[in-house]
Amino acid sequence: MVNLALINENNVCIGVQQALGMIDDGKHVLIDNYDYDYYVYRKYENGQWSEEKYVPDVAQVELTRMEKLEKSQADQDELIMQIILGGA
Repeated sequence: MVNLALINENNVCIGVQQALGMIDDGKHVLIDNYDYDYYVYRKYENGQWSEEKYVPDVAQVELTRMEKLEKSQADQDELIMQIILGGA
């Protein structure tokens, strides 16, 4: 088993996991130990982990989720109208 950090598009760790082998997809980094509290929200650059943590703005995360839900609901409403009106 290997310990891996999952990094986002900004190279910030958003989770840790164990796997049978390295996942070579550009989104996983091999880490020494399974220590979520240490790695999460740290940035991985040039083979090094930052001392600083990049904690997301909770309000912005919630706003993004709300925007996605509203768009999904609008898309569903449009499909329902098309079905009702016989356009789908």
